[in-house]
Amino acid sequence: MSAANLAPARSACADIHSPRLILRHLDADTLRLGSNGRHAEAGARLGAALPADWLGEQALMALRLADMLADSGYAPWSLRAMLCRHSGRMLGHIGFHSPPAPAYLHELAPGAVELGYTVYAAYRRQGYAAEALAAMLHWARHEHGQQRFVLSIAPHNAPSLALARRFGFAEVGRWHDAQDGDELVLLLEHGA
Repeated sequence: MSAANLAPARSACADIHSPRLILRHLDADTLRLGSNGRHAEAGARLGAALPADWLGEQALMALRLADMLADSGYAPWSLRAMLCRHSGRMLGHIGFHSPPAPAYLHELAPGAVELGYTVYAAYRRQGYAAEALAAMLHWARHEHGQQRFVLSIAPHNAPSLALARRFGFAEVGRWHDAQDGDELVLLLEHGA
């Protein structure tokens, strides 16, 4: 059975659709299975074959699972798989790091919410990051009234910086992330 034919398990968080993508929530059960190395079961639950790139991200799976278990309100904001609508392949992932207005953003961007994304190497430079970002921003604005968004990007990541600026994100500061190193903090304000 191909990945495109697998039926996903029901999730409390509806899929977000864009022209070429389905952004499908990676719920707690899927993340638990994945972080425990039960990738075939996680893929069946998601309704997609999980690529080797995703299988190497067990620390991220465990982190987002812990976030959801600590705050049930985080689930709709959490990680989503970027699935190709045509093939059912997982091309990467996107999600918010927290619900809106976390304490860590209070100084640089009060009321904002941070999001991040990864497109796997084989699918880069095809517009998937832009499409997923547009869909997530639209969802947050129209479903939740969120108007302020943050991206944190390494200063040497020219493609992501160009994408952020194309969307209207502007640099508001810098910080040092324990895992990712120095990052530029960029803010997008709708209605500003």
